Amino acid sequence: MSHSAPDGQSQGDEGRPDTTRRSTGSVFAVLGVLVAVVVGGFVVWLQVGLAYSLALLGSGGLGLQDHLSRAASSLTAGDYRAGEVEYEGAVESTLVLEQSVGSPQVRFLERFQGFATAVDNWQHVVVAAGHITSATGELIGLYGDLAGQKDSEKIFSDGAIDIERLESVAPRVDFVLDDLAQAEANLVSIQAKGEWAEPLDDIRNRALEEMTPVATAVEVLVDISPLLPSALGADGPRRYLIAIGNQAEMRASFGAPLTLVMVEFDDGRISIPIKGQTSTELFPPLNARVQWFGPGYNPFFNGNQRNRPFVVSNTHPNLLFSAQEMAGSWAGGNYPEVDGVVALDLTAIAAVLDATGPIESPVYGTVTGDQIGQILLIDAYAEFGQDDAVARQQANQQLLDELLRRILSGDDLVNTVQAIASTAPGRHFQVWMKDRALEQLALDAGAAGVVEAPESGDWSAMYTQNGNQSKVDVFQQRNQLVVVSLSDDGSARVRQQLTLTNATPADRPEGPADRVGYETSWLKNAYILYVPRAARNYRVDYPQDFNVRPFSGHGRRQLGGGWIDDGFGNTMIRIVGWTAPGAQTAVTVSYDLPAGTFSTDQVAGQEESKEPTRLEYRLNALPQALFTDPTLTVQVTPPAGWSPVVVPGMKVSEGTATVSAVLDRPLDIGIRFEKRP
Repeated sequence: MSHSAPDGQSQGDEGRPDTTRRSTGSVFAVLGVLVAVVVGGFVVWLQVGLAYSLALLGSGGLGLQDHLSRAASSLTAGDYRAGEVEYEGAVESTLVLEQSVGSPQVRFLERFQGFATAVDNWQHVVVAAGHITSATGELIGLYGDLAGQKDSEKIFSDGAIDIERLESVAPRVDFVLDDLAQAEANLVSIQAKGEWAEPLDDIRNRALEEMTPVATAVEVLVDISPLLPSALGADGPRRYLIAIGNQAEMRASFGAPLTLVMVEFDDGRISIPIKGQTSTELFPPLNARVQWFGPGYNPFFNGNQRNRPFVVSNTHPNLLFSAQEMAGSWAGGNYPEVDGVVALDLTAIAAVLDATGPIESPVYGTVTGDQIGQILLIDAYAEFGQDDAVARQQANQQLLDELLRRILSGDDLVNTVQAIASTAPGRHFQVWMKDRALEQLALDAGAAGVVEAPESGDWSAMYTQNGNQSKVDVFQQRNQLVVVSLSDDGSARVRQQLTLTNATPADRPEGPADRVGYETSWLKNAYILYVPRAARNYRVDYPQDFNVRPFSGHGRRQLGGGWIDDGFGNTMIRIVGWTAPGAQTAVTVSYDLPAGTFSTDQVAGQEESKEPTRLEYRLNALPQALFTDPTLTVQVTPPAGWSPVVVPGMKVSEGTATVSAVLDRPLDIGIRFEKRP
């Protein structure tokens, strides 16, 4: 069956934070980058040909490089004390370099024509090295505080945060940023002249480029550090809802939020006044129908006032909507209003166990990060039937309690935070904050779970959600295929296909004849497919027994059937259907992209040609927080007379270029073609 829909344009949502993101990475990775900058400076000096620098390299320069490199390695391994020792060695090496600047030998060489600029460059390198060493020392100190390695100055320990110590972070980070700015200024001041001008320019520019992510990471700390005291209860209690999603029963934004924990911060003191399952401790009212008010424009709910169970509150793919719906539903159940929502799943929890070690369970035995998904999403449901759901939940709660104890103890805070943050690109860790400044920081860090169309190019964003009580989403296997036919003018015809296989084990009973229920092996899914904003003439193909589920009551222009504005100015298509155990279903959306969507220009050396000689297809693809990550395959066929620029990992057959990747994070895929002479 096929349907076509008219072109659609719609309004965006007002009052949202800016979704321009900065790549923050790990703050403590700056040490390695700083090393590269310093090394670059020494290479510069060697290239300008001052023989005296060889001695300085031996006594100071190479020593500084080695000490900073080993300090970075020590912190990466979690050995703060060794990092401290290496930093002290770096300080001594820096002093050697600083002394070299005023040495009689350097002052003597400065008098000779041709050496004055070289000596000046050396001075800039040494000053930059001093500022880099200073910044490194401050970062090591902060690391020690956060990791609980400086016993007299712990910021976080025993379930409490030292607010006074936390308030001191902001000025310390400002010092780091100042040092980096001074280092950058001295690198910029290096002058490239004579026969070494070009390599000198290249090295200086490379060093500055390498400093950019360092400064960006520190700028994030500058932004967040003044906000942390208030966010952690310095100005009154702050409450945050932690929702642990069950990936055996998926929703579009993350797994069904069946386990909830409310954490309260009050002047640094941390407590957990409420926790439990929506079907036991928190039932009723959360698993019953409750009324609340959510965002004014969410097409997944009719009207403005909600009347739904909490467990279906996160049906919108964009967490900016889903988290607000969860907060509203929580308050609608007569629980305290919260200041933010943190969404986690077992992939994030597994990362924490990998970082902190296994948990001993009286029911499941030793539980490691590699095992926890299998145990809780598959084995537990096989061991405990529907009648034993309470026993299963109690066993799972014991694991959760130990996990919370580890996080709140502060014993291994840095590794724990880094482990959780590493899962954010796959949407396994997502954050929404009521405070706009804090929410902007989550957006900047790529942890806000946004579904955001790119400014240009093609876009792939596909989501599924379980519409039944069954827990067979854990057996869901997905593949996504993008097939593109390019034209000379940068237009394209695109077909995106989502193929879902219900790989439920054959030895599991098929379940009730009506397919509905806790123990069925049938998979009922809603398929949510986005199309780029520039897409035209789009249509969808799906199995005959599927249906396009209409939307109504949202108060904005409907595009017909299931084609609708998602609330952020994007067009999405929603289709609902069943997949039998062992069966496979496919849903396809096709559309046209206009001329100029993909860039065309001249290959270097062929500027005399008036016709474009290079064409590039670009695709931005977003993941879903599934238990098993799908494979994304992109096949692009160029116009006649064009050939792909082959890169590692690309396959070419009859002129069509094919690349494949695991969709476990946002992907930016570019495939270039050149016109044959």
